[in-house]
Amino acid sequence: MTKSVEISYLNKRIGKRLILNNISFEINQGDIVGLVGENGAGKTTIMKSILGMIENNGGLISIDGKEVTVSKREGLKNVGSLIENPVLYPYLSGMQHLQLFSETKNNEMIDYLVNQLNMQNYINKNAVNYSLGMKQKLAIAMALVNQPSFAILDEPVNGLDPKSTKEVRNLIVDLNKKGTTFLISSHILAELEKIINRVVIIKKGTKIFDNYLEYFGNKVNKTLVKTSDNHAAAEILKENGIEVSINNNELTIVGDFKLQEVIDLINSQNISFTSIQTINDDFEDDLIQILDEK
Repeated sequence: MTKSVEISYLNKRIGKRLILNNISFEINQGDIVGLVGENGAGKTTIMKSILGMIENNGGLISIDGKEVTVSKREGLKNVGSLIENPVLYPYLSGMQHLQLFSETKNNEMIDYLVNQLNMQNYINKNAVNYSLGMKQKLAIAMALVNQPSFAILDEPVNGLDPKSTKEVRNLIVDLNKKGTTFLISSHILAELEKIINRVVIIKKGTKIFDNYLEYFGNKVNKTLVKTSDNHAAAEILKENGIEVSINNNELTIVGDFKLQEVIDLINSQNISFTSIQTINDDFEDDLIQILDEK
């Protein structure tokens, strides 16, 4: 795989406090990497370091083979970013912001972003009248208006409703297919899971985990059921193509099934339920467990 970004032994101190401790990881072209950690773990500091926004106390950062520091910025030519709160000019319209930030003045790309993020109804209004969600979507569009080869998005769905969150998610996936590599931080892990292919976890300034999502395996729905006749219930489920086993006086049902179908099939045999417990493998729980263990 071709490396897009390389971070080697990155350290950052503020006074005696160690903010980043020998952080090293690479981002390959085509990745959508999720940067995860508790508040104050160092995620935004890493992102600012990659963008040459802050001085560090050691380490090396390169983008497409070019070293990036506060004074060396050639590697940032094709990088887009949204870090913390978006800074907007209140008396410029959204369209004027995009035109201002577009280096190529590519109206097709601007129109694409406006349509993808559903900003048509307010894009020509002054930003002073924008809601938090409108400002957030405009800031995302500004970060991506030059169709960067690499983009950093810090909490991109902050302040967005579910519909807008889906629009942003679809935009990221579409641009990734067109060649943009992403590093994204978010506290909304369920949303992050839908787009990333790899996760890096930071805890107290130290990298504690870095792997592709295949590490977590396929997520499997599982339901535990106790009935008045487990053997007869298991037979009727198997006859209908539902995977089931009997363990410790209860049925374990796994795979792609509808719970209501299971209930109807068992009820059709005049078998009563003692208990039903649905268990869903959860990406968020996996990550929290890693954070707690380290």
